[in-house]
Amino acid sequence: MDPSDERRDTKRKQEYFDHLYNVADSAYGMPTRCPCGGRIIDEVRVKEEYDTRPGKRFFSCINYEADGLHYRQPWVIGVQEEMVRLRKRVEEADEMIKCVPILSKQIESLEAQVKRLTLLLDKLTGDVYNLTVQAAALERVCFD
Repeated sequence: MDPSDERRDTKRKQEYFDHLYNVADSAYGMPTRCPCGGRIIDEVRVKEEYDTRPGKRFFSCINYEADGLHYRQPWVIGVQEEMVRLRKRVEEADEMIKCVPILSKQIESLEAQVKRLTLLLDKLTGDVYNLTVQAAALERVCFD
């Protein structure tokens, strides 16, 4: 075999294995789309001679072939992983909800500080204006 053909063949095989790995790695929760672009169907396998569990449910790609490049995930595993993911989101939301009263108090405190600082700024602006007027009056008296 020509070395360049062998290199191309090796690259093709590596791309195939990378694709298999990506498909296997991405099959968590309830899939919505297959990597091939096919839609996912809720499939119930009918009783077959070799099947010991008739009626087993799957999330399957509509273009499913047993080549490892399409999703076919047992229904129970998909639902269980989805529940774990949703539980985690609910716990995160619960933590955020617990922080809301504390943040509300901090916001009220900051608003009160802003009001006080605004009043102080207004007073200082008035004082600066008064000093400017007094300085102008003194300059007139001194230079006249």
